[in-house]
Amino acid sequence: MQISVRAEDGERIEFECADNEASRWTCTAILRGKTYPYLPFVEDVRVVFDVGANCGAATVHLARHYPHARVHAFEPGSEARAILERNVARYPNVTVHPVGLFSADRDAKLYKGDRDLGQSSIFRRSGNLDEHEPIRLRDAGGWAREHGIDRVDVLKVDVEGCEVDVLESLRDLVPTVKVLYVEYDSRGSRRALNRLLDDTHDLFVGTMLLDQGECVYLRRDLAELDDATERLRELLRSSFAPRQT
Repeated sequence: MQISVRAEDGERIEFECADNEASRWTCTAILRGKTYPYLPFVEDVRVVFDVGANCGAATVHLARHYPHARVHAFEPGSEARAILERNVARYPNVTVHPVGLFSADRDAKLYKGDRDLGQSSIFRRSGNLDEHEPIRLRDAGGWAREHGIDRVDVLKVDVEGCEVDVLESLRDLVPTVKVLYVEYDSRGSRRALNRLLDDTHDLFVGTMLLDQGECVYLRRDLAELDDATERLRELLRSSFAPRQT
């Protein structure tokens, strides 16, 4: 499915997503900067990780805003990755990796979502089909060390139940993360995220429910900036503005 989305900076983005309403809605919100708001006061962004890139809406969003950074997009699912690769072909700062990040190196089964590719998970849950494909998972911290990466400035993690595993594996790099976009899907994961990030990051903005949420965490030194407060005000004002088409 081809969609045309006007981003928050006014640019019109032509984008391919899975052929269903859930994918169109999700990708549109991401490309408009609603799901993962850009924080312009965060400077010197050189390394970006999109863990669970799916068809690439977040990858494109981040690559546009950080054109001088190397954006690493991790997507183990073959169908989603094919769309991802087509969407990022025009962005030379993006590298696509055909693996998933996890807490260990292992082979796994990726169960397809019953409504959208973005629901695909290594866990067979109520929202997943029996249909699956074999994938390779890599220990996130080990992968970073193997590739000589000693910082991750912007990190987005949406991996359908493995978010805490990824962050725990990247524990040594968490203090380098300036902006963290992360999803959780259980209250246990929410509590684990709080414990993991409590010493280094503050919650900037998010939609947080008992067993599900999407959060933006900001490294504490950046959260204390006046620019952070002003950007939060801008985001709140824009949430009440008329929606662009």
